[in-house]
Amino acid sequence: MIVPDKKNKSKRIVLTELYYTFTMENTSNNIMALSDLDKTKLRIEPDKELVSAVKEAIGSNIYDIDNSKLGFGMSIGEILSKGISKFTLNYTLGAKQKNNELPLLPTEEKLKKLQANALKGTLIISQDGKDIAKLRLDSSQ
Repeated sequence: MIVPDKKNKSKRIVLTELYYTFTMENTSNNIMALSDLDKTKLRIEPDKELVSAVKEAIGSNIYDIDNSKLGFGMSIGEILSKGISKFTLNYTLGAKQKNNELPLLPTEEKLKKLQANALKGTLIISQDGKDIAKLRLDSSQ
């Protein structure tokens, strides 16, 4: 990430992010179009343990993207008939270098606790404002 430094010059900082990568199979004869970000939303609804771990590490709930001060990203697309596709959700945890844009990365111990709890939640897929799928992260559905 490029950010301005104190002298208004560009400074490159390294972000650390928590990535979730999902593989989805389309068993239908139709194309599944998930690429319209205005219609399709993906979110993780964390369990209590995950909320506690992320608040301890980061200081806020990064999964509440409407109120998170850190970055959030989503990569989705379409899945061809009888095809398989991957999509990702990523949450910024902090920067390795001191800067004016993002907080510093939590300690290694706090990151390990967050990682140990990262699958304690549910992936929710919504289209046109309606939840169409809920998938536990800690199971192999």
